[in-house]
Amino acid sequence: MDPYIHMAVDEEVTKQSGYKQVAKWIVVIAIFLFLGKMIRDNWSQVKDTPFSLQPLSFILSTLIFAFSYFIQIWAWYLITLKLKIALSPSETLKIWFYSQLGKYLPGKIWMFLSRFHFYESKGQSKKVISVAIYLEVVTMIVAAGLIFLTGLIFFKEMQSVYSGRTFWLVLLPFISVFVCLHPRILEKIINWTLAQFKRDVVSLSISYSDVLWILFICIVSWVVGGIGFYLFVDSIYPATAQYILFLTGALAVSSTLGLIAIFAPSGLGVREGALVYLLSYMMPGGVAVIISILTRIWMTLIEIGLIGMVYLINQFYKGPEKGSRNVQSQKE
Repeated sequence: MDPYIHMAVDEEVTKQSGYKQVAKWIVVIAIFLFLGKMIRDNWSQVKDTPFSLQPLSFILSTLIFAFSYFIQIWAWYLITLKLKIALSPSETLKIWFYSQLGKYLPGKIWMFLSRFHFYESKGQSKKVISVAIYLEVVTMIVAAGLIFLTGLIFFKEMQSVYSGRTFWLVLLPFISVFVCLHPRILEKIINWTLAQFKRDVVSLSISYSDVLWILFICIVSWVVGGIGFYLFVDSIYPATAQYILFLTGALAVSSTLGLIAIFAPSGLGVREGALVYLLSYMMPGGVAVIISILTRIWMTLIEIGLIGMVYLINQFYKGPEKGSRNVQSQKE
């Protein structure tokens, strides 16, 4: 290709990429402007809201929510174990947390690419790593959907909205995905996709019972995280225990929508918008906006704190290990 044409093509691609980035941030900013307008329009309700921080509930909520991450890592470890690409538990923990930093960049692909790179550098099969990531995402999404739908059934304020035909329209896609989790069906879907790119087929060394067990662990992860979220909400705004299941489902589905929205870094704006809509069924709209923003800050600090903790522990163990190697080399 002529170098001038090549340069022109590169410039055009760069320009289009720049336009896409601008468009993505416009959407995110627009969502937050809308949320800000909700606070302004409902300011009389917001200022009269009895906000008060309950330290013990807040600390307990933080610890419980942080623990839910380790349950999620357990699900990922089991997936890699069944697909025969598992690393040691300590390496799995480190890689999983480090890869979470990628979701703070536009396009969730960076989170998965970083984990893909870590496992590939350990000599694991590229195809099997991709299958493992796919299984993790699908099981987490299906688990979130099941919890959300269960929460709606027991939440009287929304039964009139999600009832009859509407409820089944929401339920059917999740049943379809649930069926597609069967290894035989999943293997055919993956191999058909690989065939389109002229890639070698894969064979899944995992049973349906294993997939269902992993799905159950994902549900437990969401439930534990939901309990932590309920305690967090209750620590700053009065919420009765009858809302635990609904809040769990609200957190699960809003987080899932944030994950699916690849244009928003860490689901910024999308998760808040979905959470505000759901929380507005149990509290004033302006209060729901404040709770959703505080939830974003709370969850981000927990994630960054856990990543920092894993990094410091890893550095601590590296130090003695490095020192022992130096002593050994001196002896030799």
